Amino acid sequence: DGVRLMMQMLENSDSDELAEGILDVFKVSNDIHNWKDFDAWMRQKISGGEFNGKVKTGALITELQGVMVNSILSGPKTPLRALLGTTTNSYLNAINEAAGATIRRPFSGDVASQKASIAKLKGMFELIPEATQVFRKNWKAKFNADIADIRTRYSEPMTRGDANWHLFGEWTEKNGKAGDKAAFYLANIARNLNNNKLLSWSPRALAATDDTFKWLLARARSKEIGMRQALEVAGRDHVEFSADLMKQAEDIHYKNLLDADGNLDISQDSWLNKQFKEVTLTSELTGWSKELDNLLKDKPLVRPFYLFARTGINGLNFTYKNTPLLGALHKESIDILRHTGDDYSSLFKYGIENANDLANARNLFAGRQAVGAATVTTFAGMYMAGQLTGNGPADRQLKQNWINAGWKPNHVYIGDVGFDYTTLEPYNTIFSAIADIGDNMELMGSEWAEKRLQAAAFVIGRGLTGKTYMSGLDQMMQIAQMKPGALNKAGANILNNSVPLAGLRNEFDKWVNPHMKELNSDMWTSIRNRNQATEFLAGETKLPEKSDLLNGKPINNWNIIGRSFNAVSPVALDIRNDTPGRRLLLDSNYDLKSTTYAYGGYSFVKDAHVRAHFQNAIGTVPVTVGFKKFKNVEEALNYLAKRPDIKNSMEDMQRDSKNPANWDLDPNTYPHNTLIDQVMNQARAKAWAKINRPEHPGYERVQKLKSEKDGKDSKTRDNRQEILDLSFPNRTVDQFPKN
Repeated sequence: DGVRLMMQMLENSDSDELAEGILDVFKVSNDIHNWKDFDAWMRQKISGGEFNGKVKTGALITELQGVMVNSILSGPKTPLRALLGTTTNSYLNAINEAAGATIRRPFSGDVASQKASIAKLKGMFELIPEATQVFRKNWKAKFNADIADIRTRYSEPMTRGDANWHLFGEWTEKNGKAGDKAAFYLANIARNLNNNKLLSWSPRALAATDDTFKWLLARARSKEIGMRQALEVAGRDHVEFSADLMKQAEDIHYKNLLDADGNLDISQDSWLNKQFKEVTLTSELTGWSKELDNLLKDKPLVRPFYLFARTGINGLNFTYKNTPLLGALHKESIDILRHTGDDYSSLFKYGIENANDLANARNLFAGRQAVGAATVTTFAGMYMAGQLTGNGPADRQLKQNWINAGWKPNHVYIGDVGFDYTTLEPYNTIFSAIADIGDNMELMGSEWAEKRLQAAAFVIGRGLTGKTYMSGLDQMMQIAQMKPGALNKAGANILNNSVPLAGLRNEFDKWVNPHMKELNSDMWTSIRNRNQATEFLAGETKLPEKSDLLNGKPINNWNIIGRSFNAVSPVALDIRNDTPGRRLLLDSNYDLKSTTYAYGGYSFVKDAHVRAHFQNAIGTVPVTVGFKKFKNVEEALNYLAKRPDIKNSMEDMQRDSKNPANWDLDPNTYPHNTLIDQVMNQARAKAWAKINRPEHPGYERVQKLKSEKDGKDSKTRDNRQEILDLSFPNRTVDQFPKN
């Protein structure tokens, strides 16, 4: 039946493309026996659904997902972050292997491994000029390729042929219903968007980057093999040998990696293939991560939250291996260290097929432990010196108020110049964990006395899911936990990312409108915040700007040079205003949570404009301490930070924070927090009075907020009295208080 149907279709086909598509269909499916089966198969291919007991995702969803992925990746930082991350991972592996071989040489006597690892590392630096030429060639090739042939660490478009797509179109026009036609037309639009060179520029750049590093690692591996073979020929104890001997062995190894068409095929070298996938974060998932991937990847409703999870899981695995002490507990490390004998079959999954590969793996492990320990020690000292920040406190409101006071998460500072280290794999997670443990283990008060470890663990966990390519999982967990505003924020992300060039739009918008905004939790506000260039058209209804609580200046108040650099640089730059008063406020354990969210019985939680006006007023009103008058809160705190009694109080609190018996002490009982509280309350009172003046820009909004609350309270009082009068007409009942 299937053969007769195929022959009938071929007879009726009016083009070679259509005939080729029909033949392809019958090649891949043995379940088509009649026109009804063919129609059902076509609907599954285009719209998705069930056919012959199997449910599959169709071209419509796949192409729309491709539009979203390309949109997210369209920012200028994306390929630069990938370039920086892959460069760091590749050269760090080479440095670690050389360091490990040097450390192990006195104990193992393995001179060849040390010389080979150094030759590889030296070669990677020598090949940089040639690598730039290779990158240019790959760039041109990828921009001339069909997007279906582009495979990156972030995206794997569906494999398609124009013949099959032509068949989809012919079937839709002849046999498709209205729904089938709508699905195909939408899929065709998405397909054309995905193949547009502008809209898909980032995946093409990423593919060029990966292919360049494939070439670089292959050439470096050949230099390592060349050194080993030259040493074997010359004798292991000989230091000098002909350079031609090494070059000849190097060329032979590299030629063995080329296929019949001259294309590089690194699968011929298992250790090289393993290293390439590790540094590009493209290793195949195994265990629970593979099961999770199989569970979620074909579920369209959760797919937007799981777009780059494979990259994220591989990134966490790479960080795990490079973490001192913890890396020794990794199963791969244990298997490598415990192996004995000449049978390497149990290590094939790690790319190890011989004694030299095993020596490389052990050298790499030793180097990772040594370099990792030195790095952690250095950055722990930087945290103690106030030069390292993490994800901040576990309480989100407290964290936000830290940011409002000038604090920046995940930054490392050299003097007052800071750099965002979130792109510096594999140590970014280690850096943030160091700071998170320190920040959350110093919290005091009954709220945190029994939750210090939980708070630290929570923030570290949030930092793991907060990675750029795993943030979707964090959003999905927030929705599952019914966090306020989580669903609106996720919906806004999906809608915004479904329109092409979301990443590019976001960076451009921050360039033309850099100041951080005060937002409500509704979906429309979230979408507007991701398209801030349009705020110039909003007039008086534009999104309000956040202000520094201490001096009233806009947050992220960058000049054109700074914002231009941060728009394209994978490592964001920050110049902090690290005054003594700011350091005092952040180190004091003073509770900033409720500073800007309410005052005088009125809540600003749902009114971003009132919050923004209140923040700005707090930072701009004059403050008095004793008989001294200061221009703003920052100057008042600077004065307090220099007083001997405040320094003594801070020392007492820091000493108590290290004594578990004092963890439940209320930090507000310390003299320094009493004075800080007086300053902040004075600023809040004056700020509230300021925004209640008729000449203030926020006056009308403040009066509207007050009238809405007072009106509700008044209506509640009146209704209650009417009910009581009906039930107890002769009884007098006290009224509700007005506030």
